[in-house]
Amino acid sequence: MTGRRRAVLAQQYTEVAEAAEQRLDELLDLAAEPSPAVDFDALRREYTPRPLPSAAVSEPPRWADYEPDMAGLPVGHSGQPLLDASYQQRLASARLTHQRALREYRDQERTLRDRAEEVRLAYEREERDRADAVRSYNERLVEYRHAYEDGEPAAVESVLERALAAAGRLPGLEVPARVGYRPLTRTAVIDLVLPGVGVVPPALAFRVSPDESEGGVEPIPRPRAQCVERYLLLVARVALRALDAVVAADTESHLDGVVLNGRIVTAEAGETTLLSVDARRGDLYARTLLPAAHADAVARLRELPCRISDDPYGPGPVAPYGVSSPTAPLPEELSPGEFSGLAAELFAAMGLPDWDARLVGRDGLLAIAHGDGATFVEQAHVVCVARRPAVVGAEAVRNVAEVMDEEAAHAGIWATTGSFHPQAVLAAADCAGLRLIDGGELRALIREHLGAELGG
Repeated sequence: MTGRRRAVLAQQYTEVAEAAEQRLDELLDLAAEPSPAVDFDALRREYTPRPLPSAAVSEPPRWADYEPDMAGLPVGHSGQPLLDASYQQRLASARLTHQRALREYRDQERTLRDRAEEVRLAYEREERDRADAVRSYNERLVEYRHAYEDGEPAAVESVLERALAAAGRLPGLEVPARVGYRPLTRTAVIDLVLPGVGVVPPALAFRVSPDESEGGVEPIPRPRAQCVERYLLLVARVALRALDAVVAADTESHLDGVVLNGRIVTAEAGETTLLSVDARRGDLYARTLLPAAHADAVARLRELPCRISDDPYGPGPVAPYGVSSPTAPLPEELSPGEFSGLAAELFAAMGLPDWDARLVGRDGLLAIAHGDGATFVEQAHVVCVARRPAVVGAEAVRNVAEVMDEEAAHAGIWATTGSFHPQAVLAAADCAGLRLIDGGELRALIREHLGAELGG
């Protein structure tokens, strides 16, 4: 390959890379905008009748088109043409032809009338079917809307998936999403399939290579840090747009929180979690989710309870906060925010509405609560709720007893989704006012007070 041809090829490669970078800028701009509204009124259909196809119309044969021309006939003394025998023959032949044309026209008209009637009847049937289909669709839409308003999981999931589909439908890029809705915690668990790292051009320029075995052209590598920055910016924009779409679609305020897991799929590692968000209602409404400046997008995402890979090009995935489940969720499938919210809702329903979570972690939480004066006295209660370890030991119980002393609490509750070691039960007996709630009782309380099921 000549040097000139290699230079032309390098220039072409550079133009392709620059076009890809421009396309990335366009995607970032589009992802910064709110997604189209998805509401039930917009989904309604209207029936508009189509015009009846016009029937074929023709004119009957005119005698003037068949009558022989009198030009050239001799003129008599009266000034009128003399109709000789030749003309009389032509005239008779023309009349026969005209009569034949009239008969054919009448036969054709009958056929056309029959055909027009068939077309009219078919048109009326089709229009009735169209009107019935629109009416049936709108009736189903009303039922679907009522199901959503009633908080039926399938309907809530469908509404949110529609919103996410609209948000993820960018020109030249699709961001598929799956949604699971947990009535237990009023939380949507979203699995978002993020665009791969290949969306960021690894090189913006190419040059002639001295090694012709490599095709005579080589890329000028882009700094890895710049590639990471550009990719995380796009990921942040896509994730924030998805969260914004879900919040906008939740017109009935069914959601107390959203767990969003952003995944990428590669041939080498399969499906890998790149980011996970555990946002409660207060997190989602605290500020706008779509900052105007691209530079603020990653920071805005990190302001939420969020785990995001520092190096999406590396092999290390992040652990999702929570995962979806087709059945009653297990304690370990709930995110920390969900588990904390579930505990607060349960104990509020039991008579401890004044809730102050002091520590919230992966394994559980510690809170100070005050009773409503009916079920519980209006004094401080220390509440510890945990989902790990499976068996709570005596030391953990003594630690809660110490917190009760420090807070001068009237009573304490140690609740676990697992069980207590016999020594832990003995330790609790030495602490007046400390109540133990094991997994079986905790699930029964959730069933009684919240009307929902916790798996396990």
